[in-house]
Amino acid sequence: MTRPLVLVASLPWLLLAACASTNSPPTAGDANAAMDAGDAIPAEVRGTRYCEILLGTIADGQVHIDVFSTEGLNDCPDAAWAQVDEAAVQTATAVDIVILNGPRYWTLDSLEGSTLLDATPRTLGGIAMRRAGSIDLAVADVATANKPYQQHTIHRQSAFRFLAGKTVYELVDPAGHVYAMQSYSVQQQKTQTEQTLAGLAAQLTLPTGWTFRTRVLDADLVLLASDATAIVTQDNFNNTYSLAP
Repeated sequence: MTRPLVLVASLPWLLLAACASTNSPPTAGDANAAMDAGDAIPAEVRGTRYCEILLGTIADGQVHIDVFSTEGLNDCPDAAWAQVDEAAVQTATAVDIVILNGPRYWTLDSLEGSTLLDATPRTLGGIAMRRAGSIDLAVADVATANKPYQQHTIHRQSAFRFLAGKTVYELVDPAGHVYAMQSYSVQQQKTQTEQTLAGLAAQLTLPTGWTFRTRVLDADLVLLASDATAIVTQDNFNNTYSLAP
């Protein structure tokens, strides 16, 4: 099987969609997918480490992605994750695209209304995972939506809760819209931890008019999907954010 390398090169934003979507198709282009049916994942997730493997097939101008996550099974050990061979996974699963997403860590406190699409464990690249969700989109959408700090509309039915007294990490766009970080990645910044996130303002390559800030919540912050859609974005370190109300 020949891997579609041009398409794969334009797929980083799918990591964003994976971290926030259900198995409904996104209207445009992070971790763990919000779950749609099946067994529930752990409710308290802040600081939880996880990895995902995205398996994609291309047919009739569409890309179908199945998102497999370690959430609730293991914490994606470094030694095991380092041994995952994308080409071997592609051969074993007979798919067109394999994307490794992780390790990632949740910066929200709980996922509400989220369950697994398929709770049956499956070994991918030597790591136990379960099918968390799926994404369907047009190939044309993939090729035009691969830059950080772009807003994307995705379908999501779960709620993200940040608890009062906890710290949130936020992007603010030029129009004043606030995006709360839901998870951070250590794929680019391997030494990144929740303790270092407060210093991102000096490290991110922010577009003109964008700012990064941290604050401690005086009340719970709940991010709901309006009509099952949510607006999400990523910074240039692959950290993922959702639009706050």
